[in-house]
Amino acid sequence: MTKNSDLKYFVYVRKSTEGEERQALSIDSQKDKALEVFGSLNIVEVLEERHSAFKPYNRPVFENMIKRIKAGEANGIIAWHPDRLSRNEIDASTISYLVRTGVIHDLKFGSYNFDNSPEGIMMLQMALSQSQYFSSKLGKDVKRGLEKKVSLGWLPGQAPEGYLNDMRLEKGQRTIIVDKKRFAMLRMAFDLYLTGVFSATEVLTKLNYEWFYRTRIRKSKGNTWLSRSAWYKILNSPFYAGIITYNGKEYPGKHKAMISLDEFNRVQELLGQHGCHKRPYKNDFAFAGLFSCGVCGCAITAEHKAKYNQSQQATKGYTYYHCTHKRKQANCHEASVEEIELNEQIKTDLKRLAMNERFLNWALEYLDTQTDVDKANNQVIKTSRETEIKELNEHISTLTMMRARDLLDDNEYLDEKTKLKNSINKLELQIKGTGNQGNIELTKEKFIFSAYAFRDYLEADKAGKREIVFSLGQNRQIINKNLTITPHNWLMPLYDNVELFNTELAKLEPALSLVNTTQNPGLASLRSRWLGDKDSNLDKQVQNLLSYH
Repeated sequence: MTKNSDLKYFVYVRKSTEGEERQALSIDSQKDKALEVFGSLNIVEVLEERHSAFKPYNRPVFENMIKRIKAGEANGIIAWHPDRLSRNEIDASTISYLVRTGVIHDLKFGSYNFDNSPEGIMMLQMALSQSQYFSSKLGKDVKRGLEKKVSLGWLPGQAPEGYLNDMRLEKGQRTIIVDKKRFAMLRMAFDLYLTGVFSATEVLTKLNYEWFYRTRIRKSKGNTWLSRSAWYKILNSPFYAGIITYNGKEYPGKHKAMISLDEFNRVQELLGQHGCHKRPYKNDFAFAGLFSCGVCGCAITAEHKAKYNQSQQATKGYTYYHCTHKRKQANCHEASVEEIELNEQIKTDLKRLAMNERFLNWALEYLDTQTDVDKANNQVIKTSRETEIKELNEHISTLTMMRARDLLDDNEYLDEKTKLKNSINKLELQIKGTGNQGNIELTKEKFIFSAYAFRDYLEADKAGKREIVFSLGQNRQIINKNLTITPHNWLMPLYDNVELFNTELAKLEPALSLVNTTQNPGLASLRSRWLGDKDSNLDKQVQNLLSYH
């Protein structure tokens, strides 16, 4: 039997931002409590996880901890509560089996007493089962409530841009009403786009900089202009035509429609999605409307074909994408390409972005430490712009005095005043944007997208695949049967270096299993280059992404 003095522990702390997990103690709080109560024990390492435990095989830190325990690096675990270790049956059985077979000798919890005895193991299994039951029941209840709300004609959750949740009603019963500040302006934007004279980007420019449209942002003190992605989401959403899409199905909404169904289909036509032929989101093609022909610029369409295989005596279906050839004068001869080929090309692109979990965690940890710096920088920028506005207003006052003394004629006075007023308007717009979602949060989102895009793409339905491809970049074309996408600028540093860093880490992995990773010089050097520490002159991934904002 192992003596208490021979026990070695991992401290495991976990918190995700999903569902009820948001109510759990923060990682820092769990860590502080564990070290406060169990600081006298022989702690090998503190392990931090930022993933949900509701599904198995979704927590790399947890899985690595179990491997290290089986290898003998530790024989005990310290956690705040059993639900930090598991909220699913598979991980729960792993923990209880390792305790019962003596691989794990002890478990310590800050809010639960565990006794390593048959009765104690039974109580542990009950606690883990209760956590799993609570998560499953809550998810089922929430899903039932959402489906009920949709069937009544109301979209669950946050109302889309141009609408508001009616906060006068109780939570769960809230309907969606018109946002009087924004509804009419978005309707004007739809009207302008429906003329066919202006591109979507040109309408967005007018909306933001001529009509001064500002979005409403949750958890923010201010508003910002409408982003390009948000504008295209509005143009593609049937919600604005009075239709609610939920879990792949469509329901008539009770909210006030902003445009008619015919107008919505016309918008899809202008976007190159041929909405007049069939209702959007009901076709069978994963990439419809996403690509254009690289030879003539026409839209790429898709169709199903069936071929009979005589040797197998069976008919097999294929999906092909090909140019619509609507510009006859272009003399385009671009050949069709099978969807399977496009799918493989997309996966190849996404694999280049799939960083090792360790790099993601390093980036998120580093960015967490920079939040206050980001806020301070925003404040400095805001103060500087306010000072500049004050100086420009003083300049306008001086101009007025000069005009009053006939030192300037009317044309000189008006021209100069107009220039100054335009400069002030631009600065005021920039000040309103300062303090919204900062560089830190934007950069976090981009690292998370990069790390999981490949995995999410493999698991996504057709709508999910479209969204991921759309997020990769713009100018999506097919030329010589090959897909080309111009990546967003922020993706370029990751495209250039993720594979290289993954390869370097793989070379270090055999050594990392034998020593404390925090003291490994090779790993420390790799971390320094990845984060772009001041002492590093090599690749700077986090700093590069921050620089794109």
